[in-house]
Amino acid sequence: MSAIATPLPNVGHQPHSLLRAARYNPLATVGAALVLLFTVLAVFGPWIAPQDPALIDLPSRLQAPSAGHWLGTDELGRDILSRVIFGARISMLVGASVVAFSLAIGLVIGSVAGYYGGITDRFINVIVMNAFLSFPGILLAIAFVAFLGPGIFNLILALSIGGWVGYARLVRAQVLAAKEREYVEAARALGASDWRIVRRHILPNIIQPVVVQAAIGMAGAVLAEATMSFLGLGVPPPVASWGSMLNDGRSHLFDAPHLVIFPALAVMLAVLSFNFIGDALRDFLDPRSRIEAGL
Repeated sequence: MSAIATPLPNVGHQPHSLLRAARYNPLATVGAALVLLFTVLAVFGPWIAPQDPALIDLPSRLQAPSAGHWLGTDELGRDILSRVIFGARISMLVGASVVAFSLAIGLVIGSVAGYYGGITDRFINVIVMNAFLSFPGILLAIAFVAFLGPGIFNLILALSIGGWVGYARLVRAQVLAAKEREYVEAARALGASDWRIVRRHILPNIIQPVVVQAAIGMAGAVLAEATMSFLGLGVPPPVASWGSMLNDGRSHLFDAPHLVIFPALAVMLAVLSFNFIGDALRDFLDPRSRIEAGL
């Protein structure tokens, strides 16, 4: 059966191609560096943060950035740098979990709809997907968290409920095109099961646009987490979150603007970095774009 599948690309020149792609698209390099930075902050936050992010020091409240507090302190005297670092843990964890759950659900539902077609496809595409698309995803998440209560697990589940539809529609469209290819017909003629055909012959050949969508989806998940935390529906205090920091600092926007500036910059850089990576992956995985760029 392995001879039926399309041949794998030559991976011998991939490191060289990646280096050339990095020179061609410097924004992708910046995005990768920022993602690496946020990942390091998320993993090693307890050892990197200069102070306990929940430590209250009222005599030091609303201090401007200084040598003792590089990003200043908030209205309770907590170190903003430490809270930004710990906020990266929440954003990266929620973003990765939401994308993973949404992608897993979308792969299953989209593959079933695209592969079997007919009544199954019409029911999933016309009724189920359109029903979820008729409501904004953030409103579904707000309603879900408001019903079950704030918490990181409820937040991840709420954002995943509305996030799988985009992946499912993309996978469905790719499967509809891939299932008519010659290698799929040959595998079916040799008696391969539907599960084997989808797993071994269809999914490996449609995964590239899904990976690009997942990278861009990380940006949306980070922004959605910040939005939910800003509304008070994210992780409960005293856990540090960029969105909750923005909510706490909006009342001091004019007398202590650093309370808003630094968490807002963290959200902006995180969203931009994943968007840069998504755009770079789209260009790198597209053969026409690679030929035009000389990659």
